[in-house]
Amino acid sequence: MRIFIALQPTSAFRDALALVQARLRAAGVTGRYLTPSNLHLTLAFIGMWPEDISGLLPAVRQPFPVTLSHLGVFPKAKVLWAGVEPSEALDSAARQVRQALTAAEIPFDRQAFNPHITLARKPFVPEQGILSAIPIPRATMIVKEICLYRSDHGENGMEYTVIGRGSH
Repeated sequence: MRIFIALQPTSAFRDALALVQARLRAAGVTGRYLTPSNLHLTLAFIGMWPEDISGLLPAVRQPFPVTLSHLGVFPKAKVLWAGVEPSEALDSAARQVRQALTAAEIPFDRQAFNPHITLARKPFVPEQGILSAIPIPRATMIVKEICLYRSDHGENGMEYTVIGRGSH
Protein backbone atom coordinates (compact mmCIF):
# COMPACT_ATOMS: atom_id res chain seq x y z
CA MET A 1 0.00 0.00 0.00
CA ARG A 2 1.06 3.62 -0.61
CA ILE A 3 1.17 5.56 2.69
CA PHE A 4 2.12 8.85 4.28
CA ILE A 5 1.87 10.53 7.68
CA ALA A 6 -0.03 13.81 7.89
CA LEU A 7 -2.27 16.15 9.84
CA GLN A 8 -5.97 15.95 9.04
CA PRO A 9 -7.61 19.40 8.84
CA THR A 10 -10.61 20.08 11.04
CA SER A 11 -13.86 20.66 9.16
CA ALA A 12 -13.67 24.45 9.72
CA PHE A 13 -10.07 24.54 8.47
CA ARG A 14 -11.03 22.41 5.46
CA ASP A 15 -13.91 24.83 4.74
CA ALA A 16 -11.42 27.73 4.75
CA LEU A 17 -9.19 25.84 2.31
CA ALA A 18 -12.19 25.12 0.05
CA LEU A 19 -12.99 28.85 0.12
CA VAL A 20 -9.42 29.61 -0.99
CA GLN A 21 -9.80 27.09 -3.82
CA ALA A 22 -13.06 28.79 -4.90
CA ARG A 23 -11.35 32.19 -4.86
CA LEU A 24 -8.49 30.81 -6.94
CA ARG A 25 -10.92 29.40 -9.51
CA ALA A 26 -12.81 32.71 -9.62
CA ALA A 27 -9.49 34.48 -10.30
CA GLY A 28 -8.90 32.21 -13.31
CA VAL A 29 -6.37 29.86 -11.71
CA THR A 30 -6.89 26.43 -13.26
CA GLY A 31 -5.49 23.02 -12.42
CA ARG A 32 -6.48 19.68 -10.93
CA TYR A 33 -7.93 20.81 -7.62
CA LEU A 34 -7.98 18.34 -4.75
CA THR A 35 -11.38 17.64 -3.26
CA PRO A 36 -11.73 19.14 0.23
CA SER A 37 -11.88 15.64 1.77
CA ASN A 38 -8.38 14.93 0.38
CA LEU A 39 -6.71 18.02 1.86
CA HIS A 40 -3.98 17.31 4.45
CA LEU A 41 -0.60 18.56 5.69
CA THR A 42 2.08 15.92 5.12
CA LEU A 43 4.70 15.33 7.80
CA ALA A 44 6.45 12.43 6.03
CA PHE A 45 5.80 10.70 2.71
CA ILE A 46 6.68 7.01 2.77
CA GLY A 47 5.32 5.61 -0.48
CA MET A 48 4.91 1.88 -0.94
CA TRP A 49 5.09 -0.06 2.33
CA PRO A 50 3.61 -3.51 2.95
CA GLU A 51 2.17 -3.02 6.41
CA ASP A 52 0.20 -0.74 8.72
CA ILE A 53 2.61 1.34 10.79
CA SER A 54 0.03 3.10 12.97
CA GLY A 55 1.86 1.91 16.07
CA LEU A 56 4.78 4.18 15.20
CA LEU A 57 2.72 7.37 15.15
CA PRO A 58 3.78 9.66 17.98
CA ALA A 59 1.11 11.05 20.27
CA VAL A 60 0.50 14.79 20.34
CA ARG A 61 1.27 15.45 24.00
CA GLN A 62 0.31 19.10 23.90
CA PRO A 63 -2.26 20.20 21.27
CA PHE A 64 -0.95 23.04 19.12
CA PRO A 65 -2.35 25.53 16.59
CA VAL A 66 -1.72 25.57 12.85
CA THR A 67 -2.78 28.79 11.11
CA LEU A 68 -3.36 29.32 7.39
CA SER A 69 -1.19 32.17 6.10
CA HIS A 70 -0.31 32.36 2.38
CA LEU A 71 -0.29 30.73 -1.05
CA GLY A 72 2.58 29.47 -3.14
CA VAL A 73 3.61 27.27 -6.04
CA PHE A 74 6.29 24.62 -6.34
CA PRO A 75 7.01 25.09 -10.07
CA LYS A 76 9.16 21.97 -10.44
CA ALA A 77 6.55 19.74 -8.75
CA LYS A 78 3.69 21.65 -10.42
CA VAL A 79 1.82 22.11 -7.15
CA LEU A 80 -0.24 25.07 -5.90
CA TRP A 81 -0.37 25.08 -2.11
CA ALA A 82 -1.55 26.89 1.01
CA GLY A 83 1.12 27.64 3.57
CA VAL A 84 0.86 27.95 7.32
CA GLU A 85 2.48 30.23 9.85
CA PRO A 86 5.87 29.05 11.14
CA SER A 87 5.47 26.91 14.26
CA GLU A 88 8.06 25.21 16.45
CA ALA A 89 5.37 22.76 17.60
CA LEU A 90 4.60 21.76 14.00
CA ASP A 91 8.31 21.42 13.17
CA SER A 92 8.75 19.31 16.30
CA ALA A 93 5.87 17.00 15.30
CA ALA A 94 7.48 16.46 11.88
CA ARG A 95 10.85 15.75 13.53
CA GLN A 96 9.26 13.20 15.90
CA VAL A 97 7.55 11.40 13.01
CA ARG A 98 10.73 11.32 10.95
CA GLN A 99 12.82 10.13 13.91
CA ALA A 100 10.34 7.30 14.57
CA LEU A 101 10.50 6.23 10.91
CA THR A 102 14.30 6.36 10.94
CA ALA A 103 14.46 4.29 14.15
CA ALA A 104 12.11 1.69 12.61
CA GLU A 105 14.21 1.68 9.40
CA ILE A 106 11.22 2.70 7.29
CA PRO A 107 12.36 4.71 4.26
CA PHE A 108 10.68 8.05 3.59
CA ASP A 109 11.18 11.13 1.46
CA ARG A 110 13.91 13.06 3.27
CA GLN A 111 13.33 16.42 1.60
CA ALA A 112 13.39 19.27 4.11
CA PHE A 113 10.04 19.73 5.87
CA ASN A 114 8.16 22.59 4.20
CA PRO A 115 4.69 22.70 5.75
CA HIS A 116 2.01 23.16 3.11
CA ILE A 117 -1.36 21.84 1.99
CA THR A 118 -1.62 20.97 -1.70
CA LEU A 119 -4.66 22.68 -3.22
CA ALA A 120 -4.13 21.87 -6.92
CA ARG A 121 -1.77 20.00 -9.19
CA LYS A 122 -0.57 21.27 -12.58
CA PRO A 123 -1.80 24.81 -11.87
CA PHE A 124 -2.00 27.53 -14.46
CA VAL A 125 -1.76 31.00 -12.91
CA PRO A 126 -2.86 33.46 -15.61
CA GLU A 127 -0.93 36.48 -14.36
CA GLN A 128 1.87 37.43 -11.99
CA GLY A 129 0.71 38.59 -8.56
CA ILE A 130 -2.64 36.79 -8.59
CA LEU A 131 -1.74 34.55 -5.64
CA SER A 132 -0.81 37.45 -3.38
CA ALA A 133 -4.13 39.15 -4.26
CA ILE A 134 -6.27 36.18 -3.11
CA PRO A 135 -7.67 36.88 0.37
CA ILE A 136 -6.71 34.14 2.83
CA PRO A 137 -9.31 33.53 5.54
CA ARG A 138 -8.02 33.66 9.08
CA ALA A 139 -8.26 29.95 9.92
CA THR A 140 -6.60 28.02 12.72
CA MET A 141 -6.94 24.39 13.66
CA ILE A 142 -5.81 22.78 16.88
CA VAL A 143 -3.76 19.66 16.16
CA LYS A 144 -4.58 16.85 18.55
CA GLU A 145 -3.41 13.81 16.58
CA ILE A 146 -1.13 12.61 13.83
CA CYS A 147 -2.66 10.36 11.16
CA LEU A 148 -1.48 7.58 8.88
CA TYR A 149 -3.01 7.85 5.41
CA ARG A 150 -3.36 5.37 2.59
CA SER A 151 -3.35 6.67 -0.99
CA ASP A 152 -5.42 4.85 -3.61
CA HIS A 153 -6.25 5.50 -7.27
CA GLY A 154 -9.93 6.43 -7.50
CA GLU A 155 -12.31 7.43 -10.27
CA ASN A 156 -11.31 11.10 -9.98
CA GLY A 157 -7.64 10.71 -9.17
CA MET A 158 -5.97 9.87 -5.88
CA GLU A 159 -8.09 9.29 -2.79
CA TYR A 160 -6.58 9.64 0.67
CA THR A 161 -7.98 7.67 3.60
CA VAL A 162 -6.97 7.87 7.26
CA ILE A 163 -6.08 4.32 8.34
CA GLY A 164 -4.46 5.05 11.70
CA ARG A 165 -4.18 7.70 14.38
CA GLY A 166 -1.50 8.44 16.94
CA SER A 167 -2.46 7.27 20.40
CA HIS A 168 -2.96 9.77 23.22
